[in-house]
Amino acid sequence: MPAAGPAAQQREVLSTLAFCAVCLALIVALAVLPARTWLSQREALSSAQDRKAELLYQRAQLEAQLEILETDAEIKRLARANYDLVLPGEESFRILPASED
Repeated sequence: MPAAGPAAQQREVLSTLAFCAVCLALIVALAVLPARTWLSQREALSSAQDRKAELLYQRAQLEAQLEILETDAEIKRLARANYDLVLPGEESFRILPASED
């Protein structure tokens, strides 16, 4: 068996280094890609939780408003203010603006 010359040893070292570089690149790729996905999912989850809290707050406000709107006093107030309705026996007057002659 012939002894390996310096060129053969150099090729062997370079091929070993190339193999190690490819392996390292694969390891980095396999570690970085899932980490980026995990970070983006964590950000999306945080955003969704913030939106959920905001929607729950709005729901509580709407439920409180609904309770008020279901009372007879509020129904009467809105009927008078928005629709010019009056109770039986009452009269409704509307004052027109002065004419500009």
